Amino acid sequence: MLQKSCVLTISILAFFVSMDCSAGYPLFEDLTKLDLIIEMPMRTIVNDAEDRPEVPGVLRYTDAGSEVALDFTMSTRGKSRLEYCKFPPLSMNLKKKQVEGTLFEGQNKLKIVTRCKPGNLYERYLFQEFGIYGGFNVLTDLSFRARALSVTFKDSEGERKDEVLPAFFLESDNEVAERLSMEPIKSSTIDPAQLDPKHASVFALYQYLIANTDWSTLKGPGSESCCHNGKVIITPGTTDGWIVLPFDFDQAGLINTRYSMPAEGLGIRSVRQRVFRGRCLYLKHLDESIAKFNESRPQIEEALNPPAIDKRNRKKALKYIDDFYEIINDPKKRKKKIEDDCLGKR
Repeated sequence: MLQKSCVLTISILAFFVSMDCSAGYPLFEDLTKLDLIIEMPMRTIVNDAEDRPEVPGVLRYTDAGSEVALDFTMSTRGKSRLEYCKFPPLSMNLKKKQVEGTLFEGQNKLKIVTRCKPGNLYERYLFQEFGIYGGFNVLTDLSFRARALSVTFKDSEGERKDEVLPAFFLESDNEVAERLSMEPIKSSTIDPAQLDPKHASVFALYQYLIANTDWSTLKGPGSESCCHNGKVIITPGTTDGWIVLPFDFDQAGLINTRYSMPAEGLGIRSVRQRVFRGRCLYLKHLDESIAKFNESRPQIEEALNPPAIDKRNRKKALKYIDDFYEIINDPKKRKKKIEDDCLGKR
């Protein structure tokens, strides 16, 4: 399996932490912030978001001093955010032939994560969710990469004023699989024994760090394929060693959005309460996972606290992260809060 290294870089003037990861298509080879113009019928996308409209539009950016224009079809996506947010998460469908030889070569469908509502609070939510992707990149290349954006949204119908908003692109599971010589699959359910135990251990511990309970590595929500807020990639022809790539972290206690709710059946009232949801099957790799978290702590803390976060919230986040490290490095706390709470048979 092809493994690659990521270098964490921080610019004091940047909105986001940048992760410089080699390989893949051009868009995610350089993860510095990208300036874009997106022109489309904004009123339709925003006002009719829950109807999941599909609208045409044009993406513009500058490359080596020249403007590049690409046609797209945009639609809304998501569930809880689609219902709650005034500005919905988006899915951009580009034309394969048109993107050849451009920064977007190899891209077809791209997820765009946007600021949910106006105001600094919701920008912080966005920056912190972006940082969570970066934190997981520090721990493993088997993860989604995100690229920070500054987007000027222009209304093609001239009914709304231009808005310049922070956002980020999210790498597709197809692209992650390709750069790792794997392939994405869809399955209704997955047996815990089919997952790569080392990755599954790091996955669960990271979800515990950020206090996210809005996920499942066994099945999808309702009749959907596995997994809930996770995409499965495998080495072709294998029946085990499978990888679940986590995404959608807006319900994490680290962020603590106004609309976040604890997963049902966990007996907690606040998303700030950590609950370990890893499988007992993977506990034999817990020591190794903890060692990785300890070794990478400075980089993880940097990723989870992008420069755009104000001093008060950075301090609050660092304290929350410190509480996690106290648990994993104290044998008694670790046993009570992690080992004794694992799911399934030991």
